[in-house]
Amino acid sequence: MKKTLRKKFISERNSLASDYRNSSTNTIFATLEEQNFFESSEKIFIYVGFGSEITTETFIKKWINKKQIFVPKIENGKMNLIRLKSWDELAPGHFGVLEPTSSDYYEGKIDLVVTPSIVFDNNGYRLGYGKGYYDKYFSSREYDISVGLSYHKLLQDNVPKEGHDIKVDVIITEERIFIINEKYNSNN
Repeated sequence: MKKTLRKKFISERNSLASDYRNSSTNTIFATLEEQNFFESSEKIFIYVGFGSEITTETFIKKWINKKQIFVPKIENGKMNLIRLKSWDELAPGHFGVLEPTSSDYYEGKIDLVVTPSIVFDNNGYRLGYGKGYYDKYFSSREYDISVGLSYHKLLQDNVPKEGHDIKVDVIITEERIFIINEKYNSNN
């Protein structure tokens, strides 16, 4: 079931027009940057965009010298966080995704986690790539807030979920922001 859905949604995402993807991405990051929780976040853990995912390169390059940016590196079946000081520290790793060449792991607390997903639903649940890296991270590590970024056209009413699935606190699309966890209401 999940496998079929993954294929279906990746294919839908791949077929989105590139100007829609680009303009949506710009709007989504502009919305993220306007949030109080973003302004107050010093340590940001963010995925490195791959394929038709919402691309994070421009955002990372923009903030890399203003905030502490951490990106994932998969080693021995585990997702590790590494602080990125320059985009040039990345090289193709697992599945061809760019990963840091360093193995200087960070184990401490993160203020903001920007979470990848194939697709999110309105309730904050995600259909990821099936490896469980982020669910393990959310259940075992310390962080303040998790945000999912989604093209509005791909947002679902419900995705299949299991007991160990952990939802994100906020979802941002190019059309609106969904506050799943009320403690992050944008009035804060």
